[in-house]
Amino acid sequence: MNKLLSTYGLTGPPFSKEIAPAEMFRTETLQNGRQLLKAALEGRSCAVVTAESGCGKTCLWRSVENDLPHGRYRIHYLHNSTVNRRDFYRQISMAMGLEPRASYSALFASVSQHIEELAGQHKLRIVLAIDEAHLLPIHVLEQLHLILNYDRDSKPWLSIILIGLPPLRETLRRNVLASLMARFPCRIDLAPLDTEQVKDYLRHRMTIAGCKREIFAEDAMLLIAKATTGIMRRIDILGEQCLLVALPTRSQLVDASIVQKAIPICGDALL
Repeated sequence: MNKLLSTYGLTGPPFSKEIAPAEMFRTETLQNGRQLLKAALEGRSCAVVTAESGCGKTCLWRSVENDLPHGRYRIHYLHNSTVNRRDFYRQISMAMGLEPRASYSALFASVSQHIEELAGQHKLRIVLAIDEAHLLPIHVLEQLHLILNYDRDSKPWLSIILIGLPPLRETLRRNVLASLMARFPCRIDLAPLDTEQVKDYLRHRMTIAGCKREIFAEDAMLLIAKATTGIMRRIDILGEQCLLVALPTRSQLVDASIVQKAIPICGDALL
């Protein structure tokens, strides 16, 4: 890694997952999604965020979470969605630092009371962000209607953000979830990057890593856009591999021939 950094004049890995929210790449779609999600939370509402894997759903959430005043919000993030009803509430209970309970009904009562105390008495805004929400079973999704109901459905004390792959949209359209979806007026769908955005993304990642010159040639960026179909996670994987492949050649520029050599090395990571 040190050789890679010195060769390209970098101060850090250019395609690392460890990127500060302020340095994240922002397209118009991502900016709009960010504004919509912030508005939903400020309005004590709920939202659904969907996109293909690697298109920036979790990054979008991190960016919004970073902007929220933590003195006013209590944010809880869940990422294990392959759970039953009792374990779902057990996860929420643990995230909130509550005493463990054995039964579903006791867990539900404990979580609901805690939210009511924080929101009703302490005037805090409670947010539950559920990642990989496309994996939630129907009987768990049905519970969201119940946990959102406070003071005979008159108090918006909890905001839920569902984050998942596109199948989540189809699941939520089922008639059995119609009453739930009325509570999720904000729907955000993130698309892959187009070719020009892929070019901008590559330049952006290299720039924030300290690079002061053009590294990826035009033909290389076009091939990267085609090979990754604009999915940012795939661009990260292929972009890093391109830099590694180019190292022994001592080339000052990554061209299409380098990308062609890097693609098979990435293998299934680009699928």
